[in-house]
Amino acid sequence: MVKQQYVKFIVGTGNLWYYLGMENFFSSATPQKEENTPLVNQYDDLKNNYQRIFVEAAESIRAAVNKFKPENPCTLCTIKDCSIEKKDVFTNYPRGCTYKDWQAQIITFLTGEYQQKLKNTYKMIMDKKNEYSCNCCGDCCRLAVSEYSYEQLKQRAARGDKFSQDFVSVFVPYKTEEEAKAVNPEYFDLLNSLVEDEKTYYYYCPKLKGSLCSNYENRPNICKDFPHNPLKLLPSRCSYNTWRAEISKQALLLKAKTDIIEFYKNKLG
Repeated sequence: MVKQQYVKFIVGTGNLWYYLGMENFFSSATPQKEENTPLVNQYDDLKNNYQRIFVEAAESIRAAVNKFKPENPCTLCTIKDCSIEKKDVFTNYPRGCTYKDWQAQIITFLTGEYQQKLKNTYKMIMDKKNEYSCNCCGDCCRLAVSEYSYEQLKQRAARGDKFSQDFVSVFVPYKTEEEAKAVNPEYFDLLNSLVEDEKTYYYYCPKLKGSLCSNYENRPNICKDFPHNPLKLLPSRCSYNTWRAEISKQALLLKAKTDIIEFYKNKLG
């Protein structure tokens, strides 16, 4: 389960994201080329970094919600036969308990003021991308990865899913996995080792001529906005690696806090 959670944000098996290479997300300087570093080792480094960042994010959120934790409300409590000893944020408190009101405050805070700050951070991260431009290596066009088959993508597009509509307007499936593997064997092998029993489908853009798009002026948003997420694993030649290295820690922290808020909502909502 834990492994699949990492895969979903690193490789994007829960979304129509596509990637090729990977570099250290925590490089504070100009990113160094890592063609000689096995992708599986880079994946392990990223996973460990996220684990550390996740703990940092959890402690930060816990400190934020504890600031308005009530002090000794039990001295004035009128609820009879209350045997709760541990006054924790996730304790199941009875109705009418001041601590239960505290839990409601937590949800309001995390989904309101706190989440707005995260949205502002995300906007800042994506605005930073505008300082960089595509160097037309073409690698992202040669190998696209999805958890959905071509027929499934077309069905999703027919139901109004904009990303799927853009995707099928650009990409077509490789006839065989061998063809896809030949494009980038190392990435292909890593992807298959991570997704385990999940089926993965591979695509390419037939409009690519050499390293340039033959229909560039009419390309859809899926191409214009690439990379769409600051946690994308990019080809080693991609010029956006410098952007990703610069904002990597912020992006991982943002991802962790977003996941933790969802956990709080599920536990307390």
